[in-house]
Amino acid sequence: MAVFVDFQAPALNYRLSSALKQQGLSKAVGIKGSTRPSVLDATAGFAKDAFLLASQGCRVHMLERDEFVHALLEDGIKRGRESEDESVLQGLESLSLQYANFLDADLSGSDWDVVMLDPMFPESKKSARVKKDMFALQGLLGASTDAEQMWERACVIAKKRVVVKRSKNAPTLGRRKPDFQYKGSSSRFDVYLTPK
Repeated sequence: MAVFVDFQAPALNYRLSSALKQQGLSKAVGIKGSTRPSVLDATAGFAKDAFLLASQGCRVHMLERDEFVHALLEDGIKRGRESEDESVLQGLESLSLQYANFLDADLSGSDWDVVMLDPMFPESKKSARVKKDMFALQGLLGASTDAEQMWERACVIAKKRVVVKRSKNAPTLGRRKPDFQYKGSSSRFDVYLTPK
């Protein structure tokens, strides 16, 4: 089974061509009118959400702590920058990548409006398998055992909000209830405001 990061994938570009500002991801990070918050994606994965945010004009910095997934991201970015698709090139201009563990990374001097978390969780007990790329990530990374610690650090770093992506019916993360949520057909975004 071949798995790779592809910023030119038809499904991803279909989302780009749809009403992105009306999607839960865009609302969760606070895109509204001309507002484009800066985003630290602490758990990059295959970077689909990060790319969609960067394509809307957000400055997005991705952290990935798994060496293999980081290599896949580097490869995807390199191939994307060789594309002739202006929308792909434009999105990648606002996207940066760092090989680092969010819990250990030196983020002194950084200034992020939003910290986004999408930690891996144990597989659902449902019989249906998740999509191929998510199945591959689950196999590579396994379930996260430090999601609570990541949430705590995110709440300290984020100037305005922490956004946690969860499956639709999963319990919330952290010691307090989200300030609000955006629910989709299979996933949701829990938003925690962090005013400084």
